Amino acid sequence: MTELLAQTAPKKYAILSMDVEDWYHSDYFIDKKLDRSYSMLDGLDRYVGMLQDLQIPSSFFVLSDLAKSLQSKMLELSSCGYELACHGDDHTRPLLIPSKDFYIRTVAAKKKIEDLTGLSVAGYRAPSFSLDRERLDMIRKAGFLYDSSKNAFSDHPLYGCIDISGFDKVVPNIYRAENFFEFEVSTLKIADKNIPVSGGGYLRILPWWLTSNLITRYLKDASFYVLFIHPFELSHRAAPYLDNTVSFPTRMRFSLGRSTTEIKLRKVISLLKKEDFCFTTFSDLRQILK
Repeated sequence: MTELLAQTAPKKYAILSMDVEDWYHSDYFIDKKLDRSYSMLDGLDRYVGMLQDLQIPSSFFVLSDLAKSLQSKMLELSSCGYELACHGDDHTRPLLIPSKDFYIRTVAAKKKIEDLTGLSVAGYRAPSFSLDRERLDMIRKAGFLYDSSKNAFSDHPLYGCIDISGFDKVVPNIYRAENFFEFEVSTLKIADKNIPVSGGGYLRILPWWLTSNLITRYLKDASFYVLFIHPFELSHRAAPYLDNTVSFPTRMRFSLGRSTTEIKLRKVISLLKKEDFCFTTFSDLRQILK
């Protein structure tokens, strides 16, 4: 795949990615006593089915706590040419973990996925984009070759802020320090605000007329686009029972738009194709740009 991309040398790249976690890993449920035996990981299969239907590559950031139960699925994904990367261990936000403990846990998460698959894991994305420069340097020290945790949407209460001083800008939203790359997820700057246009809950909840307008505006001048999605957002299963300890806004945030997510995702892919973006993975794009 990398050789083909290098030969054609397209100027615009799009990366679709999935953070492989279950619904209960969300920070909004972290302190709730909920039924964690109920799974919505069928959304992973729906996503892969769509990728195969459209013949599009993707990167998968896997929680190591799920890696054992998903071992056969990970091997299947790898055999189909998809990229496996690391999403940490149990979805605890890195900024809530003492830095020394974070390094130990991240090294262990990387090793667990590698041991179960026999593959080298090059990439990392922090749960909830919760990362700072100190922990980014630990990601590099742990042997990762790229990270995709930078998110310029500063209004989100869970996200971190990554100082990338010392990195060179390769193209907008892609930065390099020696052989390590930072891939920023896509946001559209309007006035003094960075507006998310990169999938996840924004794709699921916002009406398509607004999402399509924002993404179209972003793609007009962009050469790089990143989208992220989660299995529960594509699941066909009913929403789990959420008792009254879960606030009404959280219930709405979790449930809204799931039935339309795949339709919207396919429409985003159509917009990218219309603008002649080439679909790839983070590792393949890193090989092209390094």
